[in-house]
This record gives sequence, structure tokens and C-alpha cells, in this order.
Amino acid sequence: MNLHNLLYNNSTKVTPQRGSLLIADPMMEEVYFRRSVVMILDVDEDRGHLGLTLNKTTRLTLKDLMPDWETGKIVPVYCGGPVDLERLFLLHTLGDIIPDAIEIVPGIYVGGDVEKILEYIEMGGEIENRLRFFLGYSGWSNGQLKSEIAGHSWAVRTPTQGDNLLEGSENDYWRREVEKLGESYRSWLVVPQDPSFN
Repeated sequence: MNLHNLLYNNSTKVTPQRGSLLIADPMMEEVYFRRSVVMILDVDEDRGHLGLTLNKTTRLTLKDLMPDWETGKIVPVYCGGPVDLERLFLLHTLGDIIPDAIEIVPGIYVGGDVEKILEYIEMGGEIENRLRFFLGYSGWSNGQLKSEIAGHSWAVRTPTQGDNLLEGSENDYWRREVEKLGESYRSWLVVPQDPSFN
């Protein structure tokens, strides 16, 4: 009998779609993805899955990446994943005022007109829970993510609304998303962050 089946009564037959959240198993050993929550942005039968890790902070701000940008506003930049760390992504709730934004889940959009986004920030628009920049992305080749889910590395949840997805970070964010998975995942919350305490 599989130990993971005893500890975590999670289905491994779910196929993540655009907008799905991947919540890392608390026993995950891979350093980058430990206690991470990833939103899938794109699924391609040939190329696999592309997503953004929502809860990993960096010490960077948007000003660090755009030194000539004249604004006094501090806009944090998160780490979207370990792939292509020179590429910047944006998730936001501003689809009604940002042209060309694409809705991923109800109320959460990706991308859009860069000039309008910068204008929104410069005009004093709210940042927390409204927009979040990410450097890099998380990617899986065709079949890789399905294999990881079968191996109990991830639980999958598809939110019906984007509420709070751009709020909070790190372990607190991960715990909040685990709680939304329901009673079957309650045991995840008692696994210590530091595996050496097991």
C-alpha cells in the first residue's frame, strides 16, 4: 500500500486546465516548489503546461527591472518560476480597464497593454490584491505534470473566482490554499515546514 495514499486522500486522476491551481504536497523535496501554489496559464498537447508560482517573493521591485521608470511607487516582483528569468509576467484584476488582457479564471487576467498598466500604477492605483508581477515561469513538458500528479507531488484545485489569489505570500498563502482543498487535506497542515522536524 502506498504511504501517500494513507496520508493524503487526494485524487491523482485530475488533469490541470488553464486556471487550475497546483498546491505542492507538504513533503515535496524540490527546493523551488516547496510549499508553492502554481496557477496554470496555458496547456498545449505538444509543449505541456506553463504556469506562474503565485506565492514566492523576491527582493526585487519593478523599479529594479526598469531603472529609467520615473515613479515613487514600490511595486514588488514575485518569482513566477525557475524558467526564463528574464521574462516578466503580470496577473491582475483590471480586465475592465486594461485592453488586451486575457481572463484566466473569473476576475483574474494575464497581460494586457503595458502602457495602460504603468499608467494605472503612476496614477496611484492600488497594487495589493489588484496586480502582481512575476519574473520567470514554471513549465512542464508534455506528460511531465501528469506524472508528478500521479506521484502525489501536487493537489489540483480550480477556483471559480479569483478572490485573494493576488493577496499574501509564502507559507501563509500555501496554508490558505490547502484549507480550501477541504477535509481530505487537513493532514497537510500539520506537516512541519522543516522536514528535519519529522
